[in-house]
Amino acid sequence: MPASLSCGAAANDVVPAPTKTVPPGRRRSRVCASVALALTLSTTSAAQAQRAAPASAPVKAIQPPGGAFELEGQPNSNLYRIKYRGKPYRPLNAYQFIHVRALGPTQGGQPMLLAVSNDFMGVGTILIAVQNDTPLARVLSPTIDVRDPDMGLAQPGRQDLLLFTAGSRALVTSTGQVLWFEHLLPKEYQRSSPLLVSVSPDNRHGALLLDNEIRLSVAGEGPYASVPFTRAMQREAFNPAWDQSRARARAALDEGKHIDQRRLHDNLKAEWINRNFRWQQGKEGWQFIGQGLKPAALPVQSKKEQ
Repeated sequence: MPASLSCGAAANDVVPAPTKTVPPGRRRSRVCASVALALTLSTTSAAQAQRAAPASAPVKAIQPPGGAFELEGQPNSNLYRIKYRGKPYRPLNAYQFIHVRALGPTQGGQPMLLAVSNDFMGVGTILIAVQNDTPLARVLSPTIDVRDPDMGLAQPGRQDLLLFTAGSRALVTSTGQVLWFEHLLPKEYQRSSPLLVSVSPDNRHGALLLDNEIRLSVAGEGPYASVPFTRAMQREAFNPAWDQSRARARAALDEGKHIDQRRLHDNLKAEWINRNFRWQQGKEGWQFIGQGLKPAALPVQSKKEQ
């Protein structure tokens, strides 16, 4: 009977017969050395893998937005999570953002934040402001595109105001005020979606582009006038804008980038209207005048009649 192996092999393990006659003691030493070497290599590989693995704990962003807000994200990732007073904040159930920055003004002693969710969150561009020590979010644009997020269009001649044509809203960057204007008369149905293309200097009046006209509306009250900017007029005015948006989108693709051509086209429409129309204050309030067109009053109903 061969002697049992003292390095851990069982007595009934099968050991291949050597090609040369080796004394039992030397054979046992070689087997033990092989087992020890294998264990050493396995332990070393595990230790190296553990050192090479990236840290899974979140890290604070380099430039936090300030106040009681914090940003957290994983290493080597451009996705951020928002925390308020040390607790996770998920505005409108979104918890991952590709862009978060302080807008400038404050509310409730905290900075207002402009944030853009990632593709899977289903929110878009939002404004976060604190009220009664509670952060609240408002949607500025429903566009969800991490390759070309909607950061708003600065209204020509007014760098303090961003137009979000996709959401028909505007943001006054100096105060954080969100502007929205109703385009429908009571019990009216419009098949076209409005584009908020211009806001008056007092921020109380807005011009909304529809298929066959421009509606003028007062915040909180509704539309009061219509500019007869017809389909034919729009087609002639905006055809160059479509060609320009297509050319810019194609050039971006050639550079490996992406542009939302439809939103770019809408923004170019807004730029054209602000170049060719102007706000003018008269006895009957603010009017939007241009291209030889004059606003016509709409049949505004009182709230009792509504």
